[in-house]
Formats: sequence, structure tokens, C-alpha cells
Amino acid sequence: MKYLSIFILLIVAAGCSSTEKTIEEAMNELKDSLQEEDRSLVSNVNLENLRTQLSDAYAYRENQIPEAFNQVRIEQKVEKNLYEGYRIQIYSGQDVANADTIAAHFKAWADTTITGYYPDTYVFFRTPYYRVHVGDFHERNQAIKFSNMVKRFFSDAWVVYDKVNPNKVPADTTVIEMK
Repeated sequence: MKYLSIFILLIVAAGCSSTEKTIEEAMNELKDSLQEEDRSLVSNVNLENLRTQLSDAYAYRENQIPEAFNQVRIEQKVEKNLYEGYRIQIYSGQDVANADTIAAHFKAWADTTITGYYPDTYVFFRTPYYRVHVGDFHERNQAIKFSNMVKRFFSDAWVVYDKVNPNKVPADTTVIEMK
């Protein structure tokens, strides 16, 4: 049994050895096969200079950009949906009477306090709350400025994304101030 395992180990070891010639062996065989006068040429050959690299294969090619990519892109103006914008939410709760009362208080406050813009109030129901939104704005910055004024009287006011009435949106040049 001992001799059998040693025999198998020798067979496996012999099978793992390489039968390929190394570069040095190939060069030695080449030197032996050449004539005496050609031996001096072979010994001076530097193999590193003869090897090519992947980058060398495409060095002579010139990258050309197709004409379709050379054309200047003309930016098209994207049309904005006039019904998308921002409003200020001043109430959200389950009591419809409270929502109507807050909407009336806001309308009275806006009529006496705000100049340059007269915002509409909108009371609607989205399950499970009644909500009161005021104003119509296309730009978020305008809505934030207006909400800062509204927060002085309605502290829970904040800007929400909503559908707006384009006819009620103030112009960009409109100056909204408090009296």
C-alpha cells in the first residue's frame, strides 16, 4: 500500500510538469541550429524591442468624429404646464367648519394687510382631511416669500405643490407687500 501511494504521487508529479519550452531553451536551440556567423546576430537581439503592445496596434489609426456629433445642439425651450405651481397651505384638519372659518379669517386678513396681490382661498377635502390653500404661484421662490408674510398671522403655513389657476398667478414684476 505504501509503495502504491508513492507510485501514484510520482505519476501525478510527472503529469504536472510542463512540456513547453521556455524562451531561453528556444533561444538556445535556435543558436545551435544557426551557423557560426549568424550566432553573433542572435545574441545581440533584444526581445523587449520586438514585442508589441495593444496600444501599438491602433496607433496609426485616427479617430474621426461623425458629422452628426459635430453639429451644435440647439436647446429647445420646454413648455411649462400653466396649471402646475405652488400654493400656501394654512390649515389641514378633519373639521369642515374650522376649515371654512380659517379661510374666512384669511380672506379678511389678506384684504386688510396685503397690497399688490389678492390671493384666493381654496377649501377642499383629501381623505381624511379638509385643507385650506391660498394663492397661486408658478415659481417656488415667490410662494416662499408670500408664505413668510402669511406665517406672521398663520404660523402653520407652508408651501405645497398644487394645481393653480393661471389667471390668478401674479406677474413676475408684481410687488407683494404688507401694509
